[in-house]
Amino acid sequence: MVDSIVTTCGGIEEDFIKCMGHFYVGSFNMNDHEMRKNNLNRIGNIFLESKNYEKFEDWIKVIF
Repeated sequence: MVDSIVTTCGGIEEDFIKCMGHFYVGSFNMNDHEMRKNNLNRIGNIFLESKNYEKFEDWIKVIF
């Protein structure tokens, strides 16, 4: 079991979100509006399906 996670980075939740499902490596120059229409979200040049965020939210609610 893990009681706590200590990190020096500011975006650890994004690392967890990437673990919640498939993600894709793309370009920083992608069209955000088109991505959103296709239920994709961006973390830099990493693209995630919206359901990854939903899974993370459900998971974090169980923990806290």
